[in-house]
Amino acid sequence: MNRLLLILLLMSFSALSDAEKLDKVLYRIVYNADVKDHKESSMYHETGILEIGDSISYFYGLELRNDLNKPKNTGRVRVDLNDPTTFPSLIALTFGVYRNYSSKGKSIYYHYIREPRIFYYEEDIPQVDWHLVSGDTTLLGYQCQKATCKFRGRDWTVYYTMDIPISEGPWKLCGLPGLVLYARESLCEYTFSCAGIEKPENAYIEVDKRLWTKVGQKEMEEQLIKFYDDQVDWLTRAAGFGYIADEAKKMNVKKHSLVPCLIETFK
Repeated sequence: MNRLLLILLLMSFSALSDAEKLDKVLYRIVYNADVKDHKESSMYHETGILEIGDSISYFYGLELRNDLNKPKNTGRVRVDLNDPTTFPSLIALTFGVYRNYSSKGKSIYYHYIREPRIFYYEEDIPQVDWHLVSGDTTLLGYQCQKATCKFRGRDWTVYYTMDIPISEGPWKLCGLPGLVLYARESLCEYTFSCAGIEKPENAYIEVDKRLWTKVGQKEMEEQLIKFYDDQVDWLTRAAGFGYIADEAKKMNVKKHSLVPCLIETFK
């Protein structure tokens, strides 16, 4: 069974329960995502999904969605209190973007930090200052043009195709005259490469906001920094794992400060 087929089968068994249907999916784009969640971590190889409807689009991490839909493990969280590399989540693609929701011209960006918190904020759909440059190529049989931008503190290079004239792409990378099939930022901490495109039948863009907490853009950044600055404290306060703090105290564990990757510069 090829990887794309396996992904689509997993998706068919992982529909969100109690979710609100927002729009019918016209296109589903599957991206191979190579991402980091903090500067000190290794690269994670995950799957990003972009669902495009008639008016709404939704980009998310498949592994996170499947994980949130699983029955919760009641066992203890397994971490080595003296090894900061064991603290970050086993999933790095922990953010998602809805465009033209909850109203046209608006987007909702959410970030899962640790159970039970999914923080989100609403903003105008960002206007990306794209520069069309030479360097055409072919991806998955589609003729693609090259574009670059400086956006939210990062330098991005993308390839988009006019063969699918839809102004969409992974994460917040939209606004070009065609679908973005490949995107990489200059530090190579985030790369999205299209692995397949389908037109599903009877599939819907959905949202389940039961665990969501609304914040501002700056507060989202503050929460990310707090989490990576002292994950023992976060797990103790936010998730209620008090035993971790007790064990850390016994072991005289020092605070580990890690630098999160996805901190945006708003200008």
